[in-house]
Amino acid sequence: MTTQLNTPRKYPEIDWTKNEYHQLKLIVQQLQTIIDREDKRHMMDQHLTCHTHNVIEEAIAMLEAEIDYDPTPNEPGEPPITADEMHTAAWQQHQELHK
Repeated sequence: MTTQLNTPRKYPEIDWTKNEYHQLKLIVQQLQTIIDREDKRHMMDQHLTCHTHNVIEEAIAMLEAEIDYDPTPNEPGEPPITADEMHTAAWQQHQELHK
């Protein structure tokens, strides 16, 4: 029996409907649909309590924040001068003060 090493395998296509973030997006859409339906009803005909309505809205906001999370730092980028430039200027100022 011969075994072939390093034979290429065909990987199945990615099914994005099984991706957990995709599932979270669907959940957010469902929750938003519930809120929209509830908002169309008269106050006396609503099925959800005000507290439940608020909890669902908070859950939507938190899930959207997680789904749209950007891991890049919120720093403005490079400092206006490099550390070397800063130390050189400080040294020159120090030299001027001690003349």
